[in-house]
Amino acid sequence: MKMKRSVKISLIVLGAALLAVLVVVLNVSRSNSQVRGLEADIRYGSTPMLVSGQTVVDSVVAALPTLMQQQVKAVDCEAVAEAARRVPFLTNVSASVSVSGRVVVRADQRRPIARLFHGDRERYLDREGAVFPVSRVGNCNVLVAGGDFSAPLRPDSLDAQLTALWQVASYLDSESRYSKLIDQIFVERDGDIMMVPKVGDHVVELGDANDLDGKFANLVAFYRKGMPRAGWDTYSKISLKFKGQVVCTKK
Repeated sequence: MKMKRSVKISLIVLGAALLAVLVVVLNVSRSNSQVRGLEADIRYGSTPMLVSGQTVVDSVVAALPTLMQQQVKAVDCEAVAEAARRVPFLTNVSASVSVSGRVVVRADQRRPIARLFHGDRERYLDREGAVFPVSRVGNCNVLVAGGDFSAPLRPDSLDAQLTALWQVASYLDSESRYSKLIDQIFVERDGDIMMVPKVGDHVVELGDANDLDGKFANLVAFYRKGMPRAGWDTYSKISLKFKGQVVCTKK
């Protein structure tokens, strides 16, 4: 019995050793082989497609024209990821080489929360505060945002006006009970944020982006109790600018 057990253990050890050798041989062979392809794995989530995988592949090839002629061991995955990051629709970008020798770029497509009109430029704004182009591939039905902007649009950073718009857009994106009420948001030169509701012929003056919970709760309460009595066509402006108050301007 002891001898049989000893033989079994020896066979297991020998099998493990052979497997380890085989893995090493395959890894060496894979490392010395030429890259066999390039692909993009884009996670779209519930957002319509705004960028195709081919666009990402083309961006990488344009930045790294010799990539497909390289050996697997020579591939700089960070350089590949950096080239893919030049596609403005992507976030959380990474790159790796598969077992079959294909370079794979993985990324999430950005999810717009507002369509921004800045002068003659039209862009998307996402939850990370990134500004990126609208797409020729697809379209997102999102909140419309604009304003009387005092500074040029910079995709790499938001000024005070755009930050305020982004804060309100992010809030509405996370609060579906309120986002159903609002069609557009607009920031004035002095920083006050105005909103155009989906129902009624009036504008809502939000003021700054502070105390959004309280302001929207007041707006909903007024819509439920005040508007039915006064009539939806009575006011031209409803102001939530002052804490704890709803101030209305008649037409």
